[in-house]
Amino acid sequence: MDIPYTVHARPDTGLYNAKIGIWLFLASEVMLFGGLFSAYIFLRVGADYPWPVHDLDVTLGFVNTVVLIASSVTVVMAWACLKMRKFGWYRINMAITVLCAAVFMINKTLEYKAKFAHYAVKLTDGTLLTGHLPHGYQIKFDGVTELSLSVPVKKSAVSADPVGYVLPFIEGDAPKFKTEDGQEITLDQATFASLAASAVEKAKAANKGSASIKLVAATPVKFAAKPSEIFGYTDTTITFRDGTTATGKLVDDKMTLEVDGVDARGVAQSEKSLAFDHRYLGEAWQKAFVSNRDHHISKFEKDYPTRDKSKSATLQKEALFFKLHSATPPAEGEAHGEKHGAEAHAPAEHGGGHGEAHHPTVVLEKKDITFFSNFTPKLNTYYAIYFTLTGLHGAHVVVGALVLLYFLVFDDKRLKKDPEHLANRVEVGGLFWHFVDLVWIFLFPLLYLL
Repeated sequence: MDIPYTVHARPDTGLYNAKIGIWLFLASEVMLFGGLFSAYIFLRVGADYPWPVHDLDVTLGFVNTVVLIASSVTVVMAWACLKMRKFGWYRINMAITVLCAAVFMINKTLEYKAKFAHYAVKLTDGTLLTGHLPHGYQIKFDGVTELSLSVPVKKSAVSADPVGYVLPFIEGDAPKFKTEDGQEITLDQATFASLAASAVEKAKAANKGSASIKLVAATPVKFAAKPSEIFGYTDTTITFRDGTTATGKLVDDKMTLEVDGVDARGVAQSEKSLAFDHRYLGEAWQKAFVSNRDHHISKFEKDYPTRDKSKSATLQKEALFFKLHSATPPAEGEAHGEKHGAEAHAPAEHGGGHGEAHHPTVVLEKKDITFFSNFTPKLNTYYAIYFTLTGLHGAHVVVGALVLLYFLVFDDKRLKKDPEHLANRVEVGGLFWHFVDLVWIFLFPLLYLL
């Protein structure tokens, strides 16, 4: 039985069913993205921190815009070629459309990858240092001799699992441990399960809610873990996410950062930023920062004598977000770079040229750090919105491309027997694709240019 009105139009609407359906679906999509765009505007207007300006790679965004516009043209040409029964050109244009979608997603993947590798570190005075962590960031403990575990008698959301949460962070060979009764064991799933079961039975007999287990290392061990992989630490203890506490000595919790930017917009006296402390960037970079700041302020006052400097987000960014393009401070008068984008810097390369880094390296003390994150939703509201909007749009690109790819590869039978029906299907897919492109036309200036 044939489904009616898949090829010919309905007499009451003058449209075939799929076209009515796609317009209703697109109406719901307009409400979805319209709400997200409105939320972005309200959050930006009411932001209580310097809203990021020109932080994204405009060139890559522009290339993706051109790619999507080109794909909108080729999908229309594919539909037109089907209507004219030029099947060869239909296949070529549809293949180009799908290829453009692939290029768009590859570019977006490269952009996301750069953000995950780039970090912002907030210091206690409000300064933000941006850059890369050449060796990651780890908390290191040495001389650890004892593990203290608490195993709940009843099932709990968090239960001790030293095999999964503790052993992976031990440096060197897996050590042997001694139990409280003096038995030497190699800690693994089987031995821990036996220990836990025995301890729980004793706790039940004593009418306790949890069982305590102490393991003593046969030889002192070393731990190295990222802050996100542990619950917390002090000078003598480190607590893992399963609740296991290791007793030892804190060796290192300093962060080594290759600095490519100093953002002093959150500092009352920008020239006195903690970034220019003698332990970090020092006086030479401070002079370069002040020179760059004064240059942009002077230029703004000359070009816009009637405008309020404090209300220009672009000026604040140019004057107080200083980009570091080399490992050494620029000579006097050369500190006025015109490059934009907090993420337009590549990580320093080691071993190339004369073995020098592209950016100065500082070792930040933990007491001077209040917060750090890569350029992901955790960093601030702007990046939370950026990943939400572009991620949702990217999902639409993938789905739309898969539908068009299906028409190209798997709908050969319909192409030969009922090309008019296939043309209608391609038209519906093309309407969705135009909507996806239109959303990006709004996203590009909103996130990249404004």
